Amino acid sequence: MSILSSPLRIGSFEAPNRIMQAAHSKQYSDRVESDRETAYFVRRAHGGCGLFVAGNHLVHPTASTRGFEDAWRPEAVDANRRMTNAIHEAGARVLVQLNHHGAQASPEGPDGPRPVFAPSRILSPSTSVATRAASERDIADFVEAWAGAAERSRLGGFDGVEIHLAHGYLLHQFLSPLYNRRADAYGGDLEGRTRFPREVLRAVRERVGDDFTVGIRIVLDEHNAAGLDAEDCREIVAALRQEARIDFLDTAAGGYHDVHWVFPSSAMPAAWLRDEVAALKRANPDIPVFGVGAALRVEDAEEVVASGIADMVALTRGQLADPDLASKLVSGRADGIRHCIRLNQGCLGRGSQGLAVSCTVNPEAGRELEVRPRAASVARRWTVVGGGPAGLRAALDLAQLGHAVTLLEREQELGGQLVRAARVPGREAVALLVADLERDARAAGVDLRLGVLADAAAIRASAPDGVVLATGAAAPSTTSLAVDEAFEGDRPETVDAWTALDDPAALGDRILVVDDDGTAYASGVLLSLVASGAAVQVVTPFEQLLPHVRTGSERQLVLRALAAGRFDRMTSARVRAGGGAVTAIDTLTGAAAPLERPSAIVALTPRVQVGLDGRAADTAAAALEASLGIPVTTIGDAVSPRGIDAAIAEAWRFALTTAE
Repeated sequence: MSILSSPLRIGSFEAPNRIMQAAHSKQYSDRVESDRETAYFVRRAHGGCGLFVAGNHLVHPTASTRGFEDAWRPEAVDANRRMTNAIHEAGARVLVQLNHHGAQASPEGPDGPRPVFAPSRILSPSTSVATRAASERDIADFVEAWAGAAERSRLGGFDGVEIHLAHGYLLHQFLSPLYNRRADAYGGDLEGRTRFPREVLRAVRERVGDDFTVGIRIVLDEHNAAGLDAEDCREIVAALRQEARIDFLDTAAGGYHDVHWVFPSSAMPAAWLRDEVAALKRANPDIPVFGVGAALRVEDAEEVVASGIADMVALTRGQLADPDLASKLVSGRADGIRHCIRLNQGCLGRGSQGLAVSCTVNPEAGRELEVRPRAASVARRWTVVGGGPAGLRAALDLAQLGHAVTLLEREQELGGQLVRAARVPGREAVALLVADLERDARAAGVDLRLGVLADAAAIRASAPDGVVLATGAAAPSTTSLAVDEAFEGDRPETVDAWTALDDPAALGDRILVVDDDGTAYASGVLLSLVASGAAVQVVTPFEQLLPHVRTGSERQLVLRALAAGRFDRMTSARVRAGGGAVTAIDTLTGAAAPLERPSAIVALTPRVQVGLDGRAADTAAAALEASLGIPVTTIGDAVSPRGIDAAIAEAWRFALTTAE
């Protein structure tokens, strides 16, 4: 029997197993918990998860944020009770995270403008707003807010509360020299910087009593020379434990000054916090420690507990991607896991735009209330053209609904654009998605035909009742779509991005990249070219480099990786070439600056949709439909080039409609 299946005593309750989902904001609810949030948790409880932490219930009106829950609202009690009852009925336990964003809060709250609080007057690293230094009266109000929120959480049926002292939020800010520059009793030495958190812990414990679980989420290393290191953080834990009984330690790292430690992407090591978690457990052997970022792979979750690194394993995005991950691990069915690829697009990428979180590889995440039929009402024969993510997912879902599916792919391998994406440094995990889709498609009985040119004749020969065109997109070498065009005057001879990626050595030692795309696709091309060792200069008409790579955790890593190579950039500029010279033209002033003549110029511009038989996808679909007399549907980049999320979500939704 797997050690993951053993129960764990956490203060006043027992978790049924050692797999948990740490707090993560999903924006399924606004102010109080919703049916959508409940359905998300219940689905994962049925999938075997033993413990959840409901994330970011905010303790005070000055922290309220649209898309989050308010722990200070009396009406939250009944909403919480409905959710916790459902989770308990599904066999799992649930804690609630109580928090105040502090300096990371927006000055524009849901109910209007407000001050932004922090220990000291600083510029917020997330909003660049100048904060208000919390007064002693403010601090007393916040202490009472945490205590009241904990009391309401108990009334709401939660099994315990988690006090958030990490991720650069208010209590963490008081602990950290990066934020706390106070000279009064709440600043300075360890005793001063821990005073506010100690007051919160003491007040919470007094309010909820000794028969209720109270723990903390604690930063283990700020990864900043002027901040807290791992030894400092363990000393803080010891000081907090002397103040009040703490029933568990949940782990985290970094802050908004280095946000990729808060929301690690695929470029980060999978076990980014393993050593720090192990050291914390050695220093606190008598209480449960939750291991975040401790497993080398999800398949190695058991090793984390068996080796004593932690008492529970937090697999948070992993269970976003595969809601049955826990039961698969406990039962030894790891070969059927649907892997998180850690691109942070469907989860953090959507969340950072104020949208409800979903998942790149699992579009059902957050949509559990949308009933999915178990089988199609009428089984048909479908032909899918294209073996990229949209085509593979459509073929898989259609087959699982009971249809007979043939997939035609012109290349000798599956994956489409993901084959190149998986070669980008730091994005190798994309290959897991291709492998999982192919594995599941074969298991579902999809007839995968590789090396087949899917023209109209080949499609007709497969005798389908319906056709799905998932023909994808291509990288052009001549199109510029920016309002201020990337090229001025005569366009120089350029190489398209994919040709550059496939053989960067053929481009020579000095590559000029003209970027009017600015998305994660563009950043992948740049990362690959810089990794080849060539000197890469980017000229872009945008006011900043890669403006559409907005997710903070990915952006920092991308820019640092580029800066570590032979890399230079020029923003707000166009390129003019002629007479043997290449010149940058400032889009604001018109000033010209000569550029060193490159060995090649790469046009990094938005991709264009690919069709069939030399025709655009829409035109080809209409012609096929008229010729064959059967429905033809276009999905993914063949509709409009976008991200992996859109390709897979459209495939899933299309398959859903065929069963209605």
